Formats: sequence, C-alpha cells, structure tokens
Amino acid sequence: MMGQHDRSEALFYYFRLEDQVPEAHLLRLIEKHISFAFVREKLKDSYSETGRPSIDPELLLRILLIGYLYGITSERKLVEELRMHLAWRWFTGAGLRSGDSPPLYISQESARTIPGVEAVRATV
Repeated sequence: MMGQHDRSEALFYYFRLEDQVPEAHLLRLIEKHISFAFVREKLKDSYSETGRPSIDPELLLRILLIGYLYGITSERKLVEELRMHLAWRWFTGAGLRSGDSPPLYISQESARTIPGVEAVRATV
C-alpha cells in the first residue's frame, strides 16, 4: 500500500533553536569563544542619546559576519537567507516567528546615514 504524507501542521510544537544547532557548528564555536560586547563600547560615540533606536550594532556585526563567512555579498540576499537558516537565526538571536527576523537592508544610502555601519563593516 502506498503511503501518503499529510502536510497539515500541528497546533503546538516543542522546538528550540538551541537544540537544532550542532555542538561543532562554526557559529556555535564563534559564540563560545568570541564576545561581541566590544562592539557597543567601540561605537558608542557614533550614536546619539536622542532619536529613534538604531539596529543593534552587535546584531549588525553578527549578520555581516555571517555574510562574510558564507560568501553572501548582497545584504538583501543575506536577510532573505537569515529567514531560512536555523543556525543563523540562533546566532543572531532571532526567534522562529516571521516577525522576529531583523528588519535589515543596508543600501549604500543607508550606510551613509546609519551611524557606525562602516565601522562595523571595518570590524568584519
């Protein structure tokens, strides 16, 4: 008898990104051995105390590092890929809900207007 896969989704899942990233994964090793706390200290003079909150510079560094490590040169493509790769979502702290993806698209124009973008890129 031929089986048929049912594509219906369960109402509730028990799922943790932490459990899905292998211990030997490159991003887990980076997370274990490198602290990204230096980013805020290094860039604090580039940000104002007033105005709208910016993209977290540590998150920006993590995203750009993923792009560098995996050879993704388009930031639009990088954000697209971040939605699909569980290890990348874990590394950046994004959850599983669709709204948890970082709202990031850094064009040449925004790179000139967002403080610290070039400094973060220089760090990578």
